[in-house]
Amino acid sequence: MSISQHPDLPPKGWPERTLAVAGAVMFTVTFLAILAGVFSRYFNLHGFEWSFEIATLGFIWVTFIGTVIAEIRHENVRFQGLANLLPASVQRGLDAFASLALLSISGWLLYSGSAFIARTGWAPTPVLRWPAGLSSAALVSAAAMLAVLALIRLIRLTRSGVRP
Repeated sequence: MSISQHPDLPPKGWPERTLAVAGAVMFTVTFLAILAGVFSRYFNLHGFEWSFEIATLGFIWVTFIGTVIAEIRHENVRFQGLANLLPASVQRGLDAFASLALLSISGWLLYSGSAFIARTGWAPTPVLRWPAGLSSAALVSAAAMLAVLALIRLIRLTRSGVRP
């Protein structure tokens, strides 16, 4: 599994590429659904009530896919300039702390999201009557991917001392 070190480069490795394609597909679905809704309102067309529900679902997935991609590419909030001024051992300690924090938050989100899906996952959405858990599944899947990413970083850091 390749974890991108340079955010300005194109996606590397199959996990990052797969997420980028999934994000692009969901963005396209979101955009087309919003466009359908706008045109239906502008031209007073009926039967497009579903479009905003699809747009909402797509937006949620795009957001969580983007979060995982940003974390893989180190584009999330970081104080890298400040960290680079510190000694290498302190930098590794901060990286370990950040990975442990990501792992614990991801674990909590997995637990919380799974509990939420268990309680309300099969409740139907208002228009399409799809399971409401489809939107919550975005949170759970993103949390699982972030937890795996944190574990990979911790393993690399402890085995070889290589900073993520």
